[in-house]
Amino acid sequence: MSRGEVYRFNLELCVVVMHDPSGNSPVSIVCPLTDAGGRPGNLLNPAVAAGTGGTTKDSRVACHQVRTLDKRRVVGSKVGELPAPIMAAVSEGLKAVLGL
Repeated sequence: MSRGEVYRFNLELCVVVMHDPSGNSPVSIVCPLTDAGGRPGNLLNPAVAAGTGGTTKDSRVACHQVRTLDKRRVVGSKVGELPAPIMAAVSEGLKAVLGL
């Protein structure tokens, strides 16, 4: 699992935000993708257009809902990958949430 990849964890799409170059960690740090519900993206919830990174509807990355999940909870294979500009927005959202 690599930063920016999108996986389904128990019926929920999540984007990996953890940097783990060795790939040896049994857990991954993720942020869930939520239905945009017609709302635009913002600092804490960067927008992801339908079809991007394997999404099927307009979504937002919930940077304020950072989670650590066991990799064994992944359902299926990688769904997609978010492009660099969206991951840069996610990084900014995480900085704001964590006060970095």
